[in-house]
Amino acid sequence: MITTALLAATLLAAAGPETSAPRRLAPAVAKEMTEAIVVVNKALGLESWPMRGAQPCIDRGGQGITAKDVTPDETRKCAASVLDKGFPGLGKSYVLAVPMASVGPATVIALSIADGAGWAAYSCDPDRKCLPVKLSAPSKWGKRMAERQAKACADTTTLWFPADQRACPPAPTTP
Repeated sequence: MITTALLAATLLAAAGPETSAPRRLAPAVAKEMTEAIVVVNKALGLESWPMRGAQPCIDRGGQGITAKDVTPDETRKCAASVLDKGFPGLGKSYVLAVPMASVGPATVIALSIADGAGWAAYSCDPDRKCLPVKLSAPSKWGKRMAERQAKACADTTTLWFPADQRACPPAPTTP
């Protein structure tokens, strides 16, 4: 009896404080989020995908030269062309944010919404896994993802997919 009570108390303590984000993101959603990031990275020529043979649908310059600026409109058309099919959860379970730099797209962030809200994944090199992490996690990556979400939400040049959806925390109210 004491062992059972001790086990239950240990499990509750290990669980930590309750947060609004679910403890786990549905595996199918996590997989689709990471696949969407990879597809958009390849299309936009981000990370080291062009060096691995990926042919971006935007023109950044010439051979090995990234001297041509890419407009938000070009970025949106290119990303939308690869997201048209095969991502049924886009807009229902997650959204994508593409923060823009002055020269073009900078990265891709996937943010969960609806029942799985509170999770995010960030683009990374082809040799790494870009798994979603809990935004409220006290880990280094949880904090970084929360910062990237805040930055994407604050920047008016960030492109969102679907265009009419964002995954931003509510703005603080002033009395």
